[in-house]
Amino acid sequence: MRKIASPTEFRSIEDGEWYWIPRRVFEDYTSKIGVVGLALYNAYSSYARNKGVAFPSLRTLAEKLGISTKTIIKYNRILEASGLIKIERRKGSTNLITLLKVGGVKKGKFANETGSGRYMKQIRIGENNFKENKERKNNNMAVNLVLNYFREIVGETRGFEPEIDYLKDGRLVRLRLRKYSVEELKSLISWYLKSEISDKLGISISACLSAHVINLWKQSKSSSSVLERMYPKWTRNRAV
Repeated sequence: MRKIASPTEFRSIEDGEWYWIPRRVFEDYTSKIGVVGLALYNAYSSYARNKGVAFPSLRTLAEKLGISTKTIIKYNRILEASGLIKIERRKGSTNLITLLKVGGVKKGKFANETGSGRYMKQIRIGENNFKENKERKNNNMAVNLVLNYFREIVGETRGFEPEIDYLKDGRLVRLRLRKYSVEELKSLISWYLKSEISDKLGISISACLSAHVINLWKQSKSSSSVLERMYPKWTRNRAV
């Protein structure tokens, strides 16, 4: 006897435990507030139920959504700038969040789409500036690491302190860092100072990082690797 499949059970609003969001939030605002903003708006809708207000703590929201409190604060501003919520800041860890009527808010700083777009653009510009400043700071640290390494190793191997123009030489190092890592440039410096080429071209970072020297360094690396693959025992004994 063939077993009769049980009918598929569909969800029903009568089951309870529902919360709702306006369709326009998903259809018209997602591209502006992003998926994180949409998730945060859903969280506020869930806590508000049918009252229109919610006051979950930043920590609770961060744990539920799996993001940081800083991200919550950032997207609170975006939701507020988009005219979706109103934030009443209170003492303590919770704010009073009012879910505003979508499309029915009085024109002003937070309901005007042009204004909200401008506000969110300012947030993005600020984030980009922060990233650029961070990258610039990291790049400057890398430049100093290379220049200081050159100065130290010249002192150790040649017994004097080389002249370094931190402005001019720094630009050259920054240019090389676009293609090579700090460790690769250190390896290049060590190879250059041990080679006879440094006696011919001089002990300077500009000579060391010149395109000619870099090509010679790369050729020496490829030649060594070829020899090691063809005659591994011979190259190992030679190194000893």
